[in-house]
Amino acid sequence: MTFERPPSLAQHFEAPDGFDAVFGRLCGYSADSAFLDDALERFTRQIRTQRSYDGRIWLAMMLDPGAPQIPFADAPGTAHLQMLADTDRPFALLHAKVALLGFRSSTTPGRWRVRLLVCTGNWTRQTLEESIDLVWCIEVDSETLTSGGSEVKEACADIAAANSLFSWLTTRFDTRLLEASRGRLAESLQAATDFDRCLARCTEVADKQPARFFDNRERSLIEQLPERIKAATTSVRRNYLAMGSGFYEAPSNRCVSSTPRLPAVPIEIRDVLWNAGLLTSTAEIDLFVNPEGCQAIAGGLQALNEEGITVRPAGVPSLVYGENAVRSLHAKFLYGANYRSNTAYCSSPWLYIGSGNLTAPGFTLAAGFNRGNLEAGVVFAPRGMAWWKKAGVGECDVLTNWLPIHWESDCNTIEELKAGDDFPDRSADQVAAPLAWLDWKPLTGGGELVAPEKCVAGVDVLGDGSTTCHRTPNGFLWSGPRPREVMLRWYEDDERALQCLVPVIDELGRIAASPLPEISIEDAWWQLAEFPLPPVIDDDLEYPDDVENEDKYPNGESCDNRSNDRGPPSSYPIRRMMELIEQIAAKQTALCESEWSAWCVRLEQTLLQAANSPAVKYFADLKLNPLSPLRAPPFRPGFAESAANKYGREYEAMLDRIEQAWGVAQLTSIG
Repeated sequence: MTFERPPSLAQHFEAPDGFDAVFGRLCGYSADSAFLDDALERFTRQIRTQRSYDGRIWLAMMLDPGAPQIPFADAPGTAHLQMLADTDRPFALLHAKVALLGFRSSTTPGRWRVRLLVCTGNWTRQTLEESIDLVWCIEVDSETLTSGGSEVKEACADIAAANSLFSWLTTRFDTRLLEASRGRLAESLQAATDFDRCLARCTEVADKQPARFFDNRERSLIEQLPERIKAATTSVRRNYLAMGSGFYEAPSNRCVSSTPRLPAVPIEIRDVLWNAGLLTSTAEIDLFVNPEGCQAIAGGLQALNEEGITVRPAGVPSLVYGENAVRSLHAKFLYGANYRSNTAYCSSPWLYIGSGNLTAPGFTLAAGFNRGNLEAGVVFAPRGMAWWKKAGVGECDVLTNWLPIHWESDCNTIEELKAGDDFPDRSADQVAAPLAWLDWKPLTGGGELVAPEKCVAGVDVLGDGSTTCHRTPNGFLWSGPRPREVMLRWYEDDERALQCLVPVIDELGRIAASPLPEISIEDAWWQLAEFPLPPVIDDDLEYPDDVENEDKYPNGESCDNRSNDRGPPSSYPIRRMMELIEQIAAKQTALCESEWSAWCVRLEQTLLQAANSPAVKYFADLKLNPLSPLRAPPFRPGFAESAANKYGREYEAMLDRIEQAWGVAQLTSIG
């Protein structure tokens, strides 16, 4: 029997059929650009080049302050927010691995979907290629909120609980880039605002429903574990418990005391569950490890055996990774159930997966500076799980096909286990720079990097070779083309030098964006016609650069092959420009208010790309302004017919900028 392999962590970012990405937030211990680029392409359905041109924020990411910075240019669409310099760090490590993703319907206005991911792995390529990790995923669709019953309410409670964690985190991270309001920045802000409305609606529907998602901001994971199990399933004693973790406590020979130490956390979990009436006194207990690196478990094997705990090597779930895959355990999980000799199915099962390793900072301590990590997880009741394969039991129901639980072997001798490495040391904290970004102002031979707020004394912009850029009253001079990002340097307490990359925002409000290619009038329409889908931008296209070449159709057909009712050659650019204006009018008069700001951004960006096309130059030579009809009320939607409201003012200001760039602002209006 064959079965479809479940999606990878990156594939969990894919937009559902019939939906488009809006915005997302994620937190974790670490990430890398390779994973993020993969996840973003699935989330937005835009390749890296498109997102580089787009210059919009799709994902806001908060990582442990010791994680290396992910430049915007390395994972276009991801804003790696840094922790505020003047805030206390309320955790030893930011170790929770959670994502909230928002989508909107491609066809039904007002319909949306929110997805929650809780995983055990980092947002890295290693998670995809080398480790055994687990991910839990739920979604809420706006169409089911009023008729979905208890399951929808439960999912809303989980999303509300995760959103509470993000709300708490964002007060400690620099969100200035997400709060700016011009160009593509404004579109990012609008997307985040729309997403927050969806999350608020989930919170309303959840009401007081208990969540399966939980974190350790106030109480440790182990303290909350019994109540989460009882809320998720029945309060009966189970006769089987499996535990697994990528890291355990440090070996006793690395501690100050010379007395051998029994690994405490697995024993404590067993005792807590027994005292809560969730584990029998004779339960079979398995502890799954990486034999090549299991820290204190290696030296405590005999003591654990004496406590009734069998240490086993983690198995590689064949359903997830395929047969004969070689991977190391990184997942953190607990699985409890009852075994009955008269059935292959697990009775009263429950499962915890999350970020907390079976260590004191990860599982038995609440989050606190130099104390417990910030951890998050979920406890739920998996349905239809079977202990083994037999007639009538599908491959997708077999426990060992999903979890790193296998019983073929155990670690019988101490020699089979190695302590390996401790949890890796973290780097020094990365903190937010005094400036969140710099605006680009073109000048002859380069430009000025303008500070969006009062320039802080002692802040330098580093140019090529780490030389400092010359300061101006408003910012810094830059020699050469606009950079996508620049390195800021400042000093902590006038002593320790700190550095951080910040994005450069161009005239269109695009964040760390690639230079836009020039396009023709025909290609301008193809970019606009796709709205609200992302524009198709291909910098390998060769566009016509003279009027003569514009006398060919896009497919290369000569104008001599067109119908005989065509006018003189001078009518071709006129006709094409007028067709574009009519197409723009037809498109924008059908839009609603919620789409207007994004449309204005798309229209301005696209028409600026066409500023040097032969058709624009032709009208400039005629001393005519081809954009003037777009100001007339019939060419505008009813809500933006005049400058009497914000929609009309936004539109007219955008037309002013395009006319200036086209060199037609002072020319005669058409008609």
